[in-house]
Amino acid sequence: MSNKKIVKKIIDDFLSKKEGKSILKDIEKKKMVDEGLIDSLDILTIASDIEKKTNKKIDISKSKNYNKFNNYKDLINI
Repeated sequence: MSNKKIVKKIIDDFLSKKEGKSILKDIEKKKMVDEGLIDSLDILTIASDIEKKTNKKIDISKSKNYNKFNNYKDLINI
């Protein structure tokens, strides 16, 4: 499985558990942080899961990386 698919699964599973499966409808149009779907602890949790499963380091202290958590498509491509 490609890293992109792994990241998508991590995000989808996380959001489904937190908000229910209906949240995935039109998720690409939503600003996840701005709309309160995820908060700073969620970002840390998601980043940690991505790092563990893809062996890719995500430095969320960099605004470029942190801002990707607001947009679903950007996050999948992180």
